[in-house]
Amino acid sequence: MNQEAINKARSVYYGLFSSLFTFNDEKKDVKNILKSIDVLNQNPLDEYSNNAFNIMKKILEESGEKALQDESNLVFFSLTTQTIPVSASFYDESRDDGKKRVEMSEYVLKSKYRKDTSTCKESEDHIGFILSFMHKLIEEEISGDKDSALLAREVFINILNAMVDEFMQNVYQHEESVFYKQLVISMKVFIDFERMFYDVKEPEKKSREVVEEIKKPKEFKKRAKRNFDEFTTV
Repeated sequence: MNQEAINKARSVYYGLFSSLFTFNDEKKDVKNILKSIDVLNQNPLDEYSNNAFNIMKKILEESGEKALQDESNLVFFSLTTQTIPVSASFYDESRDDGKKRVEMSEYVLKSKYRKDTSTCKESEDHIGFILSFMHKLIEEEISGDKDSALLAREVFINILNAMVDEFMQNVYQHEESVFYKQLVISMKVFIDFERMFYDVKEPEKKSREVVEEIKKPKEFKKRAKRNFDEFTTV
């Protein structure tokens, strides 16, 4: 694959992930989600993401938008289940609205993109916004904007790379995660690819204890397929 083809595929990945980790009042567009899954599964990064995409597709085809919305609410909004932080600031400082939000705001100001506050309620360092921003920067890179390519690299290295592993781990281990567990498997494989693409290492795991706002994750059950921890060696 040439560079343009790689970037087009990367754009689809970021677009898919951002659509599923952006939480607003609009319904999820299942048709577009399925279309993105089909496009990416034509040339999957490995057998695990291929299997994850197949399961995601089956869930959507059988259960539809309501089931996806219900699971999203249980995983990210329910007061009766484990709370999953969604901001880069939280994973950096154990609180929202910290230094990473300021840093992301500065990246946005450097770009051609401006957040529409009437439709986008998430903070600049929200995982959904970060993924959407990466998607837009790569789209601009495909159009020939070299500055956007450099900015995307900075955002990945300085913002996304540092928080995404812990975020994915939390989603994977969540007691109500079914569709999102498969999404995280495909996302983990893609993030590993991005680290190779940008020639950046996975950050060292933080030694800090899990903060009170997050319940201690449940241990993995034995599975026929490799569990999330094993994916870190891919």
